[in-house]
Amino acid sequence: MWGFSLKTWFFALFFLGIPLDSPAFDLNGTWILKKSEISYLVTHPLHHVYGKSLSAKGKGVCYKGNFQFLVAVPVKSFDSGDNNRDLHMLEVTRAGTYPMVVVKVQVLPNNSEPTTLTELLVNTMVDFAGQEATYQKVKLEVLDWTEDGVHLKGNLPITLKDFDIQPPSLLGIPIQNDVPVGLDMIWQRENSHVSQVDKK
Repeated sequence: MWGFSLKTWFFALFFLGIPLDSPAFDLNGTWILKKSEISYLVTHPLHHVYGKSLSAKGKGVCYKGNFQFLVAVPVKSFDSGDNNRDLHMLEVTRAGTYPMVVVKVQVLPNNSEPTTLTELLVNTMVDFAGQEATYQKVKLEVLDWTEDGVHLKGNLPITLKDFDIQPPSLLGIPIQNDVPVGLDMIWQRENSHVSQVDKK
């Protein structure tokens, strides 16, 4: 298990290992998470709850066809539009002890060039609420990919049981176990190429 404090949340890891290396499409350089929306959907027989966070931070380096990114999302940054509900969510997910959601992603090999990709297939490991769960062959849709930026969107099929979270109840009826998490991320190249020294 990883321990995090709110002061060091930005050291959480989100790894993308993308084996794409085309001389005509140089992806080498430093990348930053320009914009993102991480969301969750809770379903109850009486209503649905949608919460989202716009507070994910990230930075990474692509070199010789492999990406390594650093991203973190504080649990307390998710907003469902109801402060009391959000406070209860922090308690249920043990956010006081485990304030971060951490995701490790390994992109499966794909021989296509980035300009022709429509989706990435990934294996993921999620560290949340003090527990770890693995999800294999998750699809990430490629909405746009250029030498200077990439827009990815997908869903992680998370369940409460995976993280030993007791489903909260309303009027004696618990919420559903499935709580899908949506990922909508725009990564932008910070510099066009790694230094000539690094390339030697």
